[in-house]
Amino acid sequence: MKSIAMILVFALAAVAGVFSFNWGPVEGDFSTLEIRANGTVLKTIEPEDGSFPESAEIIEAYYVIPDECIGCGICVNQCPVDAITMNADNIACIDPDLCVNCGMCASACPTSTIELLDKDDCALYGIDADGNEELLQEGFEVE
Repeated sequence: MKSIAMILVFALAAVAGVFSFNWGPVEGDFSTLEIRANGTVLKTIEPEDGSFPESAEIIEAYYVIPDECIGCGICVNQCPVDAITMNADNIACIDPDLCVNCGMCASACPTSTIELLDKDDCALYGIDADGNEELLQEGFEVE
């Protein structure tokens, strides 16, 4: 019976969407851009031919709010596809390319620190060569 339930979870989770975030030309001397949600880096964007692209796609997946994670590791043990690891700071990190959006990690999290990505939580940051960051945009136009 458990295997049937798992198959249903994976079938439902397989319908994850993709957000396409758009922004204008980036002004400033940045070495990278980051799309973040509540402090979690969802995507790092490198310049192409000396300039940054004006859009990026993000897979709709669960993510961990780093400032709220207590490092208990319960989510790691609950993930059926091994999409969650603990980083050097003992904070859970979810690989969106592996996440199947089953929500088992979020259900098990004792601090409700794991959330499903919502486009309204996202923002674009510019990071310079010294690691300084600047908020460039909130409230993306999503296609």
